[in-house]
Amino acid sequence: MCTSEDDLVALIRCSGLDVVAVQGNEPGPSVETAWRAMAGFGVEPSASFPLKGDLGGVRGVHRLWLEHARRADVIDEDGTFLLTAVVKGSSDVGWVRVRLADGADVARLMDDQGRIEFIARSGSGDPICGITAEEYDHWIVSLSLTQVAIT
Repeated sequence: MCTSEDDLVALIRCSGLDVVAVQGNEPGPSVETAWRAMAGFGVEPSASFPLKGDLGGVRGVHRLWLEHARRADVIDEDGTFLLTAVVKGSSDVGWVRVRLADGADVARLMDDQGRIEFIARSGSGDPICGITAEEYDHWIVSLSLTQVAIT
């Protein structure tokens, strides 16, 4: 029987990222805290692209996200970062430590409705950069969790 952890790890591996370890939610901030921050009132995208469309193919999405994630200091020098994506029970699983690999493509981190939905977090726990689906667009959101009031 597949668990939520199995499903999350399988989705991440399908994106071409190397899974290093399942870290969980401790030390925090938790996956739930990061999702609340991304959905917070007044949050604006760092960049956006249409829900339906191309943007130079899926490689364009990966390059765009990677640019913003690096600018936000989410990716460590060794290419690792923490990640969560939308699968049933992923909040309980917590963060998965991953490493960028040749051929990785975050555009494959899709939910069951075909939307790109994930959050990457730095190993330090503060900066996040993810992609979330809004009404007509995907948003790339970069935030510092210590600077966001989360209720």
